[in-house]
Amino acid sequence: MSSGTNSLRCAALMVAIAAAAACSPDSPASITDASDPEVPVTNVAGIPNSQAVAALDAVESANTQAVNAAPDLVPPGAPLAPFVESRLFAITNVAIHDALNAIVPRFERYADTGPIMREASVATAVLTAARDAIVGADPAAEQGTNAWYAAEISSHTSEAGYAEGVALGHRVALAILTRRAADGTAGGGVAPYTPGTSAGDYQFTFPFNTPGFDFFGTGGFADASMWGATVTPFVVETASQFRAPRPYGAVSNSAAVLTAQYTSDYNEVKAIGCAQCAARTQAQTEIALFWVENSPEGWNRIARTVASQRQLDAWDTARLLALLQMGEFDSYATSLESKYYYDFWRPVSAVALAETDGNPNTSTIANWEVLAFPSPPVPDYPSAHASAGGTAASIIEHLIPGRGPAITTTSVSLPGVSRTFESVGAAARENALSRIYVGFHFRHAVNAGIQQGREVGDYVASTALRPINSNHD
Repeated sequence: MSSGTNSLRCAALMVAIAAAAACSPDSPASITDASDPEVPVTNVAGIPNSQAVAALDAVESANTQAVNAAPDLVPPGAPLAPFVESRLFAITNVAIHDALNAIVPRFERYADTGPIMREASVATAVLTAARDAIVGADPAAEQGTNAWYAAEISSHTSEAGYAEGVALGHRVALAILTRRAADGTAGGGVAPYTPGTSAGDYQFTFPFNTPGFDFFGTGGFADASMWGATVTPFVVETASQFRAPRPYGAVSNSAAVLTAQYTSDYNEVKAIGCAQCAARTQAQTEIALFWVENSPEGWNRIARTVASQRQLDAWDTARLLALLQMGEFDSYATSLESKYYYDFWRPVSAVALAETDGNPNTSTIANWEVLAFPSPPVPDYPSAHASAGGTAASIIEHLIPGRGPAITTTSVSLPGVSRTFESVGAAARENALSRIYVGFHFRHAVNAGIQQGREVGDYVASTALRPINSNHD
């Protein structure tokens, strides 16, 4: 394993410790049961229906394997940073998308520029592309991914186009892995950080202000402080393209904490965001804990649910998941750039230092601590979690417009609980509010985050993987 990979894993560990409408207008007819005698021989993308069904099965299985492989990005038992997770998901789903569109070109490919291979087995190409992409982006997942691949590919080895499918899968995975090989993520975006000295300036938070986390001799650890400045986004032009406006519209952080809006936000999170806050309702506590899970995994689950409800075929499903995860990566890069541009303090620091902030309408509470300890070791503004939700909702809405059935989803951070939403927009709003209830963010950071995320999502959905055949407009 390279030293860069080790650095990335270390950074991931540090932040993770903290932490029935119509199909899309870009789509042809949806897949139905191949055994139905009413189903035409060619139903999707001009290929036999049995192959179309197998292609969708391969897309879904490969996407699931990427999720299963993600924990291997960090040492055993360690939590995983969402911005690291999103990179694996994006690379894998782009490879899947490019494989499909190198056989039947319906949408622009992202990385692969090789010739169209119409004779290739669609399912074989998808499975092979995913296998190579996952192992290339997450080498520690090789054993498990190879076992998954062997089981999945076994039913396709005797079909026509198998060898061509394998070759194509290798090709498209290599294309995206090569494109992302020097994307600035290997070092984890970690660098020495020195907190400011004015009221409102970000301060190291416990336990990241203890000697065990003082890696650079600056008194503590702030994660991904250079991520937004050094990584290459997938779609947005730069991480600063959608930089959030100044916190509370103030000229400085010390001026921001004197505003009436900050005062309101401060007293709100102080009252409902702490571990022992009696003012937080049971429903708010459930929302807080439900949405603690990493956004790339949680929104992948929601996108899969919507795709199934709308009966999207393999091409539309792969495009949705690829855009979603490229958007998640770009959303985190954008948010982290804004966070370290403004360096605004977290609620836990604000409560501890309220007597020194110059605002007569804020007061401290001894031993105030967040509901889901600890606060992530990055600045407050804007909320990256809210941004990721806004990006995901925007992309799903762009690709699958109109009102569909209610969405029910689950969460790995609150097992056994499911929540239902009338739309992805409603889910994104609750996701954002959860960061107030859990004590991680002020309301202003949450509102700015979801707005920033929607801007990123709008851009990603309208810029990448566009339809290339007017028959699918």
